[in-house]
Amino acid sequence: MTVEEYIQYRTGANKISSIVLNMFVKPFFASSLSSFWRYWNPGFGFYLLYYIYKPMRNIFPHWISFIITFVICGLLHDILYIVPLAMLDGLSFVLPFISVWFLIIASGILMTEFLQIDFRKTNKAIRPILHLGYLLATFCLTRYIDLWIG
Repeated sequence: MTVEEYIQYRTGANKISSIVLNMFVKPFFASSLSSFWRYWNPGFGFYLLYYIYKPMRNIFPHWISFIITFVICGLLHDILYIVPLAMLDGLSFVLPFISVWFLIIASGILMTEFLQIDFRKTNKAIRPILHLGYLLATFCLTRYIDLWIG
Protein backbone atom coordinates (compact mmCIF):
# COMPACT_ATOMS: atom_id res chain seq x y z
CA MET A 1 0.00 0.00 0.00
CA THR A 2 1.32 3.45 -0.88
CA VAL A 3 1.02 6.58 1.25
CA GLU A 4 -1.63 7.96 -1.11
CA GLU A 5 -3.68 4.75 -0.94
CA TYR A 6 -3.36 4.68 2.84
CA ILE A 7 -4.50 8.30 3.19
CA GLN A 8 -7.48 7.63 0.91
CA TYR A 9 -8.29 4.48 2.89
CA ARG A 10 -8.17 6.28 6.26
CA THR A 11 -9.92 9.49 5.21
CA GLY A 12 -12.32 8.05 2.64
CA ALA A 13 -11.48 10.92 0.30
CA ASN A 14 -9.30 11.52 -2.73
CA LYS A 15 -9.50 15.31 -3.17
CA ILE A 16 -7.04 17.37 -1.13
CA SER A 17 -9.75 19.58 0.42
CA SER A 18 -11.73 16.53 1.54
CA ILE A 19 -8.58 14.79 2.76
CA VAL A 20 -7.57 17.74 4.96
CA LEU A 21 -11.09 18.12 6.33
CA ASN A 22 -11.36 14.39 7.09
CA MET A 23 -7.83 14.26 8.48
CA PHE A 24 -8.51 16.84 11.18
CA VAL A 25 -12.29 16.51 11.71
CA LYS A 26 -13.07 12.80 11.33
CA PRO A 27 -10.84 11.78 14.27
CA PHE A 28 -12.94 13.77 16.74
CA PHE A 29 -16.00 11.66 15.87
CA ALA A 30 -14.12 8.36 16.24
CA SER A 31 -15.70 5.65 18.37
CA SER A 32 -12.61 5.13 20.55
CA LEU A 33 -9.38 6.79 21.62
CA SER A 34 -7.35 4.34 19.53
CA SER A 35 -9.44 4.96 16.40
CA PHE A 36 -8.93 8.71 16.90
CA TRP A 37 -5.22 8.16 16.18
CA ARG A 38 -5.92 5.90 13.20
CA TYR A 39 -7.61 8.86 11.49
CA TRP A 40 -5.33 11.67 12.72
CA ASN A 41 -2.75 12.67 10.11
CA PRO A 42 -2.77 9.41 8.11
CA GLY A 43 0.24 10.48 6.01
CA PHE A 44 2.47 10.56 9.09
CA GLY A 45 0.59 7.59 10.52
CA PHE A 46 1.49 5.52 7.46
CA TYR A 47 5.20 5.86 8.19
CA LEU A 48 4.73 5.24 11.90
CA LEU A 49 2.69 2.11 11.15
CA TYR A 50 4.92 0.58 8.48
CA TYR A 51 8.36 1.71 9.64
CA ILE A 52 8.06 1.69 13.44
CA TYR A 53 5.01 -0.16 14.76
CA LYS A 54 4.98 -3.19 12.44
CA PRO A 55 8.73 -3.90 12.70
CA MET A 56 8.48 -3.54 16.49
CA ARG A 57 5.43 -5.81 16.49
CA ASN A 58 7.59 -8.59 15.02
CA ILE A 59 9.69 -8.42 18.20
CA PHE A 60 7.44 -7.13 20.98
CA PRO A 61 3.80 -7.52 22.00
CA HIS A 62 1.24 -4.93 20.86
CA TRP A 63 1.38 -2.78 23.99
CA ILE A 64 5.17 -2.36 23.94
CA SER A 65 5.20 -1.69 20.19
CA PHE A 66 2.38 0.82 20.63
CA ILE A 67 4.19 2.72 23.39
CA ILE A 68 7.49 2.72 21.46
CA THR A 69 5.69 4.08 18.39
CA PHE A 70 4.04 6.89 20.37
CA VAL A 71 7.29 7.83 22.14
CA ILE A 72 9.21 7.93 18.84
CA CYS A 73 6.43 10.06 17.36
CA GLY A 74 6.73 12.35 20.39
CA LEU A 75 10.50 12.57 19.96
CA LEU A 76 10.05 13.60 16.33
CA HIS A 77 7.61 16.31 17.44
CA ASP A 78 9.98 17.32 20.26
CA ILE A 79 12.79 17.88 17.77
CA LEU A 80 10.63 20.56 16.15
CA TYR A 81 10.09 22.11 19.59
CA ILE A 82 13.40 21.61 21.43
CA VAL A 83 15.88 22.53 18.67
CA PRO A 84 14.49 26.06 18.09
CA LEU A 85 14.14 26.53 21.86
CA ALA A 86 17.76 25.50 22.40
CA MET A 87 18.84 27.88 19.65
CA LEU A 88 17.03 30.76 21.37
CA ASP A 89 17.81 30.00 25.01
CA GLY A 90 21.06 28.12 24.71
CA LEU A 91 21.59 24.48 25.52
CA SER A 92 19.92 23.74 28.82
CA PHE A 93 17.82 20.80 29.96
CA VAL A 94 14.44 20.75 28.32
CA LEU A 95 11.96 18.03 29.22
CA PRO A 96 10.99 16.17 26.05
CA PHE A 97 7.48 17.38 26.79
CA ILE A 98 5.71 15.97 23.76
CA SER A 99 7.36 12.56 24.18
CA VAL A 100 6.16 12.40 27.79
CA TRP A 101 2.71 13.61 26.70
CA PHE A 102 2.51 10.95 23.98
CA LEU A 103 3.64 8.29 26.48
CA ILE A 104 0.75 9.28 28.76
CA ILE A 105 -1.67 9.35 25.80
CA ALA A 106 -0.52 5.88 24.69
CA SER A 107 -0.86 4.49 28.21
CA GLY A 108 -4.43 5.77 28.44
CA ILE A 109 -5.32 4.35 25.05
CA LEU A 110 -3.95 0.94 26.05
CA MET A 111 -5.95 1.14 29.27
CA THR A 112 -9.18 1.86 27.36
CA GLU A 113 -8.43 -1.04 25.00
CA PHE A 114 -7.82 -3.38 27.95
CA LEU A 115 -10.99 -2.23 29.71
CA GLN A 116 -12.90 -2.28 26.39
CA ILE A 117 -14.03 1.32 26.76
CA ASP A 118 -15.31 2.97 23.62
CA PHE A 119 -17.78 5.63 22.50
CA ARG A 120 -19.91 3.54 20.11
CA LYS A 121 -23.07 4.14 22.15
CA THR A 122 -22.15 7.78 22.81
CA ASN A 123 -23.93 10.47 20.84
CA LYS A 124 -21.65 11.62 18.00
CA ALA A 125 -22.09 15.24 19.11
CA ILE A 126 -20.47 14.34 22.46
CA ARG A 127 -17.49 12.45 21.03
CA PRO A 128 -15.42 15.55 20.14
CA ILE A 129 -15.81 16.77 23.73
CA LEU A 130 -14.55 13.41 25.03
CA HIS A 131 -11.57 13.36 22.67
CA LEU A 132 -10.64 16.98 23.37
CA GLY A 133 -11.14 16.38 27.08
CA TYR A 134 -8.78 13.41 26.98
CA LEU A 135 -6.13 15.39 25.10
CA LEU A 136 -6.49 18.33 27.49
CA ALA A 137 -6.38 16.11 30.60
CA THR A 138 -3.25 14.30 29.41
CA PHE A 139 -1.67 17.63 28.44
CA CYS A 140 -2.38 19.07 31.91
CA LEU A 141 -0.92 15.97 33.56
CA THR A 142 2.21 16.30 31.42
CA ARG A 143 2.46 20.00 32.26
CA TYR A 144 2.17 19.15 35.97
CA ILE A 145 5.02 16.63 35.60
CA ASP A 146 7.06 19.25 33.73
CA LEU A 147 6.55 21.84 36.49
CA TRP A 148 7.21 19.26 39.22
CA ILE A 149 10.55 18.28 37.64
CA GLY A 150 11.42 21.93 37.38
